[in-house]
Amino acid sequence: MPRRNPFNSIRFVENFNAYLDNLNPADLQKLFQTKGNRRLYKKKDFFVRQHAVSRVAGWVVSGTFHYLYHDAAGKVHVVGYAFAQEFVCDYASFVQVCASKVSIQALADCVVYELPLAELLAFWESDSAAQQMGRRVAENLYEVAYDRFLDTYNSPEIRYKKLMQRCPGLKEVVPLRSIASYLGVTPETISHIRKRI
Repeated sequence: MPRRNPFNSIRFVENFNAYLDNLNPADLQKLFQTKGNRRLYKKKDFFVRQHAVSRVAGWVVSGTFHYLYHDAAGKVHVVGYAFAQEFVCDYASFVQVCASKVSIQALADCVVYELPLAELLAFWESDSAAQQMGRRVAENLYEVAYDRFLDTYNSPEIRYKKLMQRCPGLKEVVPLRSIASYLGVTPETISHIRKRI
């Protein structure tokens, strides 16, 4: 019997990326699947590397990516994830055609439908509903970034509790050290928090 791959289990992580809240991405998903190119990423393959231009956006059919920021001292920080049935790209790099500020790497084998910018822009301009969806995606991404910024003023315990309330199954899909990096703390800090709560 094949072993279940936790990276394909969207029920564990369905509330992680709040930018999809209040959106029905079915039309975008269909666009990616009909006009996009299907591509397999093996574990540890890069969707984009930091400082390169993100030339495509992707719809993740299966698997998980993590977003990595390499700081000036060479330390790597986990700054986000993309799970199955979500989009993957460095949005700013993609729409502004500029250097990516992050690397996006497969945590497991991933199947992705990739779409170039021209196809997505044509979709956004196709009608008013598509334009409104494009605006809402951008607004939601801004809100997520702003909330994440404000969250840095909370204690590690509060940040961890909020993350687990929003996405309780994340710890089933992502290693402890990755969650710790995402929260900006050490794995030992997360272990101490778990013991206290």
